[in-house]
Amino acid sequence: MEQWSTTAVPAIRRAPYWIEAVNQAYVQLECAVPHRSSDPFFGAITRRELAEVNLSRITSTAQTVLRTPQQISKASEDVFLLSIQLAGAGQLVQDQKIARLKPGELALYDSTRPYELLFDHHFEQYVLSLPGSLLRKRLRNAEDMTASKITTAQSGTARLLSRMITELMASPPAGGPVVDMAVADGLVSILVATLAENMGSLSLKDESVSLRCDRIKAYVLENLHDPELSISKIAKRLNLTASTVHRAWEGEPDTLSKWMWSMRLKGAEQDLHRLACSDKTITEIAYHWGFSSSAHFSRAFRQHFGVPPKEARAGRRALFQSDSRPS
Repeated sequence: MEQWSTTAVPAIRRAPYWIEAVNQAYVQLECAVPHRSSDPFFGAITRRELAEVNLSRITSTAQTVLRTPQQISKASEDVFLLSIQLAGAGQLVQDQKIARLKPGELALYDSTRPYELLFDHHFEQYVLSLPGSLLRKRLRNAEDMTASKITTAQSGTARLLSRMITELMASPPAGGPVVDMAVADGLVSILVATLAENMGSLSLKDESVSLRCDRIKAYVLENLHDPELSISKIAKRLNLTASTVHRAWEGEPDTLSKWMWSMRLKGAEQDLHRLACSDKTITEIAYHWGFSSSAHFSRAFRQHFGVPPKEARAGRRALFQSDSRPS
């Protein structure tokens, strides 16, 4: 995790400090902040890396951010960024298109072409960034999707993407590089599904396989708590046959059923470690994540993580109590 904040920076130094922070956290940019003695500038960024995907939360007062042709010519950065508005309002301008974002709305932009981000007042956003090549492998003409607003209130996949980022920023995975790569792959799949769902007129690469696989992942992740979730139910809800679901999943390292249960186990494992879930029994957590038997959950958990759920919870509590003692 990386953090930048102007809180402890003298007012006269805040603007240059913030410009440097934005450049380190994202890509090379110009940033203009207003000088108001009655309302001094404030900005803070929290950034987490998940394999090739970066997540960040940015909170700031008014500013204008520019990605100029000069910066593009001097840098080799090829990054797609997705802003999810959490508070306040902002405008994204790219390719003569304008996306005016309010809370619950999101839009994509491309670092290989000029863009502007305009914020008149205090605002807060999540920003997801990933290599351009990673998205172009999955989507044809991905650049055509920039500065097009998507609303979480009208898009199930966009809501899922926003919830996943919220969870990951609050409680990042602790399983090391392999887990980070799996989570990052899931995020990219949900992003592709979100863009495909809301930009249906744009063509996708390998639509019969890649898009279907992304749709399957999005549906499964949104319905992990359903104890009746199965391949036949997934096929029915997505208007596919079971054999089509299996064919779409052929390129994945695990079977769909194994992947589905592993996602449930990871969700349950995170809940076992959350203070917010400390009053829930292990059985309640198991049922919440789609397990119909506490015995099945205990066996599967031990096989996947190497320890039973009770021991995993006790170990995390002991670690928390140890860290909480004054030195």
